[in-house]
Amino acid sequence: MKNLTLKALEVEESANLAYEVGAFTLDVPSKDGALSTVAGKYIVVWKKGDDGTWRLHRDIWNLGAAQ
Repeated sequence: MKNLTLKALEVEESANLAYEVGAFTLDVPSKDGALSTVAGKYIVVWKKGDDGTWRLHRDIWNLGAAQ
């Protein structure tokens, strides 16, 4: 895998949780070694710790263009 690009489309925060909705592209090698670009979408949930630092809490993604 090469050239991962993330683009946040929406970010919302409430108290100690935040979510990020976005799209990504990624180059993946085929069986013959040629790179093919795939696109997908993701949702990440961030949780603020007691020390005030935001940390990744949940991450989900799937292939297919963002709508």
